[in-house]
Amino acid sequence: MAEATDESAIKIDTLDVEDKLKWCKEILEYGRERFGQLEKSESLTEFINELANQKIISGFNKMSLEKLKVQSEVVEELHRILPSKGWDNFKKAREILYTKFPNFKEEGIWDEDKVDDLPVLSIKYSAANEDLSATGVEHDGAAATSTNDIADVDGMFSSSSRAPAQPTKSEPVKSRSDFSALPSYSMTNRRHKGICLIINNELYDRARAANKDFKDRRGSSKDADSIKELFSKLGFYVEYQKNLTKSKMDKLVDMMVSFQGLNTYSCFVAVFLSHGENECLNCVDGQDKKIDDIINAFKGDNCPALRGIPKWFIIQACRGKDFNYEVNIQHDAPGDDGHDVERQSDRPISIPACADFYISYATAPGYYSFRNINEGSWFINDLCKVLREYAQKEDVNTMMTRVNRNVALGRVVGSEYGYRRQMPCHVNMLTSALYLTNVRQSQI
Repeated sequence: MAEATDESAIKIDTLDVEDKLKWCKEILEYGRERFGQLEKSESLTEFINELANQKIISGFNKMSLEKLKVQSEVVEELHRILPSKGWDNFKKAREILYTKFPNFKEEGIWDEDKVDDLPVLSIKYSAANEDLSATGVEHDGAAATSTNDIADVDGMFSSSSRAPAQPTKSEPVKSRSDFSALPSYSMTNRRHKGICLIINNELYDRARAANKDFKDRRGSSKDADSIKELFSKLGFYVEYQKNLTKSKMDKLVDMMVSFQGLNTYSCFVAVFLSHGENECLNCVDGQDKKIDDIINAFKGDNCPALRGIPKWFIIQACRGKDFNYEVNIQHDAPGDDGHDVERQSDRPISIPACADFYISYATAPGYYSFRNINEGSWFINDLCKVLREYAQKEDVNTMMTRVNRNVALGRVVGSEYGYRRQMPCHVNMLTSALYLTNVRQSQI
């Protein structure tokens, strides 16, 4: 199934009425302060008269504006009226504005190119849904200190003085019939198989402009490409968004939850590639978005379209500033507690108390996760490899245990402080086994 187009490729003229209205409001908001600085109220009156003459606003609108004595109130009412007139009339109003006030055109007031792209669900405009109604290792922490930063070096493990430990050979894959005692979610009970939402926060220049210490997440585009290719071949529709501010993230989550076509999908997957800390995602403007808030938005009481439908959240982000150092494990006998383990964070994993969720974190609470600037993150890299090989045979929980093993035992980076590893973490609230394929596919 073809993946969604990039949001920047969607033109305002092609959007539906609802999204055009959002754009109008955003564009007007961008120029609000400057527009309200017209030196003479006569200039504003002249502009309003021309809007009425061109039938862009009604006579009643003009009268209501003329009754207002304070210029700020006139501007506020005008900003309320114009979006309701539609995108075409807004463009005509802009032509009048630029004719009467050429300096506004020079400054880009009311110019959509000056406004950050709004998140737009390209799935709403896809052919697949026309029938619907309407080379170094880095971590994904926000900032790197002089002691915690891992320098960019050639090769994923070139900072290590020894070869990484490798997982032992896995047992042969069992056939699906071996798991027949556990019921599984259906991938064919709805019109479409599944939808995969990908949010890739890679460029943090806005956060740095606000004097916040964030590095760009080099290599994250590799993760995004791998996830897009994987889930497209699995038959999912892919909705791809990138470099979202906190405001955009809020809007996108709201749009997805309320998307009227969401109830035609048998499975929902959301992948977040971002800096993170303290159970939050760091948006590209440096503001935090709580992971709980995102997940809770898709609970059955908030998102009826996904009730009883498996929801898998994949989160590639740091969850703290600790490194997971190696420890020696000595087993004297099965069940013996006489071995050394590294103490994990005391912070509990905060999750919504609801069914049909599966949440995959790249790392345990309180710890960094690692990303290679050329090959992508350890977690997403191994996740894609495992799913390509086992998605036709195993359920998600079994496959993610394989991912745990591959990341924990097969990945390591060295430093003067010791060898650092990573331990993925999963929260399973599924009520059935989740298989991403109902039948074997030729190749993933």
